Amino acid sequence: MEPSLELNQLIALFLAEVIRTRRTSLRRAAEISHLVVSRLPQINSEDQMLLMLTDIEKEFEEVSALKQVLHFGYGPSDIKVYEREIKEYASKIFIKDIHTSNTFLQDAAQPGMNIQQLCLKYPDFCQYLLSFPEKAQALAELQP
Repeated sequence: MEPSLELNQLIALFLAEVIRTRRTSLRRAAEISHLVVSRLPQINSEDQMLLMLTDIEKEFEEVSALKQVLHFGYGPSDIKVYEREIKEYASKIFIKDIHTSNTFLQDAAQPGMNIQQLCLKYPDFCQYLLSFPEKAQALAELQP
């Protein structure tokens, strides 16, 4: 399958999902789609796609989720793939326990840390990740 066609299908599925889950409006999804379609002919590599999505992300924050789903340059267990959820979880527990939140963020930022290690150390975080269907599926795939 041609890379641009595959990418187009992936973006269409992503936009359909964010509309279905009401994370964006139909109008915003159409605007994102228009930008992507207009730039698609110039995209020939993963790097070019990442640059295009990063540019669009400045105007449409919904695209950051697409970048995470695509896992550009990262393995499925890399912390970077779960960055948004790590930040959200840390801010959630910050209100209740500033020290645990700080320790959690420091552990997540450790070189070589992966999502399995973080889940083992913080089971509540792992439960939190399970509330995100795409992340829960990725976690299930990482299980031995």
